[in-house]
Amino acid sequence: MEVRKKMDEGQTVDFIAAVIPELNLRLRKSELKGDYKNIIKMISQFAEDVIYAKDWHRFEWIMQVMAYVHDRGTSELQFVINGLLPNTFSRLKKACNTIEWNYLEARLPLSIQRLVLPEDTCDKEKNKHAEYRSYENN
Repeated sequence: MEVRKKMDEGQTVDFIAAVIPELNLRLRKSELKGDYKNIIKMISQFAEDVIYAKDWHRFEWIMQVMAYVHDRGTSELQFVINGLLPNTFSRLKKACNTIEWNYLEARLPLSIQRLVLPEDTCDKEKNKHAEYRSYENN
């Protein structure tokens, strides 16, 4: 089994700045060096701005980036993301109507879903997909 190398703080900032160019200048500020909490807050604020702009594809991309960073980041970074994302999502949900939120919720990466959605919601999604599979076999 291949062991993935964890991204350090510098690699994390470089990666985020490369794939979300709108944040490049803000991430390069010296006061953010080693400050995972403010880096994640900055990404969360940008995600909220994207939600208010109704740019769903951009939001999906930001969540893909966040999942990648979470999965490959240090334990400190994972701890910060685990602590901040649920609060961020409660704000994001308020910015959407039910149809929009259901659309976005269904497109979240699995690692993000596990962090921000109630467990019964994730179980319903799994069961829904299992139901579809059972019909395909008939």
